[in-house]
Amino acid sequence: MMRAFEWLSKAVTHKNANSATKNTVYTLRLCTGFGRGAGLTDPLAGVLVCLIGQDGSSCLHRIPPLNDPETTAAELEEICKVADKEDGANCTAVRRPSKPVAIKQRFQSGSIDEISFLGPELGPLNSIMVAPEGGSWQLDEISVASARTGHMDRFICREAVGEGNASNAGFLAPVPVDSVVYGSGESAVVLSKEQAAALHRMGMLDYSELKSRLNIATSALVVIGTGVAYTVGDWEVALPFAMGGMGGLFYQWSLQQGVDAIPAPADITKRILLPSAGARVKRIVGSTTFRFFAVTVAALGLVGALEYASGQQGGGTNIDEARQVLIGIMGFLMYKLALVGVSAAPPTHTKEPALEDA
Repeated sequence: MMRAFEWLSKAVTHKNANSATKNTVYTLRLCTGFGRGAGLTDPLAGVLVCLIGQDGSSCLHRIPPLNDPETTAAELEEICKVADKEDGANCTAVRRPSKPVAIKQRFQSGSIDEISFLGPELGPLNSIMVAPEGGSWQLDEISVASARTGHMDRFICREAVGEGNASNAGFLAPVPVDSVVYGSGESAVVLSKEQAAALHRMGMLDYSELKSRLNIATSALVVIGTGVAYTVGDWEVALPFAMGGMGGLFYQWSLQQGVDAIPAPADITKRILLPSAGARVKRIVGSTTFRFFAVTVAALGLVGALEYASGQQGGGTNIDEARQVLIGIMGFLMYKLALVGVSAAPPTHTKEPALEDA
């Protein structure tokens, strides 16, 4: 990886030395992924970025791992000494911090880092290479804006690069700035905003129909199973099955609330970290901890109810409590059976012809 960047550095120096390329102030905006372990694992490593123009000219820049406001202000002052307004340098906004400001670590999970530097104007970029000096790092996306021309290029990665990964460096091609990208790498699908909105709308319709069918199927299985259990063994069998089925229906509803609490794509893009009160309630109700607590309470309640019913009948029943608990578990698992049956049906809205017509 480092040899490739050393070769590029020599190529950049040779190419730029023999050309009269004008300078510009580049602004890079790097978004680190949100997943666990997405941040740069080596706190002392910087990130190397190589911009490649359409004519093959290049510009290599190193981004340090620490964001020091003092150092940033000093670098901007150095840019203003050699750059002019045509290069896009806004020297009126350059000020050193009046008070000590904390130094922050760059490239952390979910962070957005912006840096500016002076480099040769390459025009619209053909591609970029991005790699950490050490460790592993998951880059979500990066945008490159030229202050001279106002042109912006956007690149999508969404894969981990560096040590221990499939690739030590990311070689990225630009995508339209206003596009929506699904997936990553060669399998990524680039859609316009209109296509993405249509796909999202059809997907939500499919999801809404899936939830309705799933709830109806689960309820029907519980009702039918309760009727069969009553026919076979009276209420001593039907009641545990019905209670377990209602517990499974509630568990299924909690899972749906957890899915509904997932942030919308627009919220993820804007890095909205404080959801609304309704979204927070859905997130709590749909959490694994809440479901575990609810299922535990329901199971204890079922056992207690069976013991109480057994005591009311003088301790004698046609079926022991262990078998009743097993029947309750069977009723609970009706939501799983409904899920398998409903999910086997193909979606009715998200089809390729509908997407192409959008």
